[in-house]
Amino acid sequence: MRILCLFFSAVFALPGDDEIREALQGFKPGDDQDFPCIAKECRKPTRKFERISITQPGYQWMDAGGYCGAWSIQRAVMAKGAWISQQQVRNHTVPGGGHDEEILATNIDVALKNLKIAAEGFDYKNLPVPQVDTYRRWIKKQLVNGHTLVWMIMLNGGHYPVYPHLPYGLYSHVEPVVGILSDHPLADENFYDDDVILHYTDASTHTYYRTMASLPGDYTSEASCPGHDYPGYPCINKQRGFGWAIQGFLGDAVNIRPLSLSIDHWQSEPDVRSGAVPGHFKGTLTASELTVGGRYVIYRWDGVANAFDMSKAMVVQRFTAKKEIEVMEDPKSFQSDGATYYRCQEDAQQLVV
Repeated sequence: MRILCLFFSAVFALPGDDEIREALQGFKPGDDQDFPCIAKECRKPTRKFERISITQPGYQWMDAGGYCGAWSIQRAVMAKGAWISQQQVRNHTVPGGGHDEEILATNIDVALKNLKIAAEGFDYKNLPVPQVDTYRRWIKKQLVNGHTLVWMIMLNGGHYPVYPHLPYGLYSHVEPVVGILSDHPLADENFYDDDVILHYTDASTHTYYRTMASLPGDYTSEASCPGHDYPGYPCINKQRGFGWAIQGFLGDAVNIRPLSLSIDHWQSEPDVRSGAVPGHFKGTLTASELTVGGRYVIYRWDGVANAFDMSKAMVVQRFTAKKEIEVMEDPKSFQSDGATYYRCQEDAQQLVV
């Protein structure tokens, strides 16, 4: 299993890397079937409480060092109501020391800001070490608050730092984290060993369930994760944690409501970096925390530069909420290699009969 995101020479090849490479290469866009998952981590455990964001797993691009960071941002942001192509993510940051604008800890903040994403990064540079407990507490807080995460993790057998010239390089892959399960009330700020996080691997249509106790890994000459039941099995470094919580968008208006985006053909995005022709996706929007009888409007913006400029907003739908959660389809598709943002907010416009 060669590193998904960071390019390795042969000396850095990791045990099991071929599994992910084969999964990625074996997937054909449009396939509805996936490799069966027999790992115990594919089975959702029973817990009393949960908070799970609406987004979709799938397959990243493999070009130019791998697009795991860009893909993870894409999937995490879908839970907030936007589609951003993997190439658009790279186009909106600066070189970070990897392959062109490959997403690393060195340039992810620039990407998020330029893409108008409101995010909070875990302060791995300044918090006391070891950070493993502080980091897991932070992970739980963000997931309980309904945020998705982009985390940078170690893979079993990896030698770090991957890029020796970069500081804090104790990671070799990037994945999205999309929910939490717990037997303890979610208002409890402590994390527990049997709390469960949900994550994607970037190379599968499965969701994986991992206890907090299973996350820490050791590192001496190479990383040692507590298990490796499936390709992309992550572990976190005990000294430093690398995570960014996707909390919404910069400049969000007042009276907005949570909105998530799902797409058809969700398994993969046409790889325009390799010369594929862009496709068109149809979006399904889920608005939540609505007041029954309240009037709302869903706006759409195409392009990062246009996002949240009301003079360039398109109205997808005006509606009166019949339920606290409403699901609707955008009748107009969007191009896969672009960026499309949505927002749901209270509708101040009086309806004219």
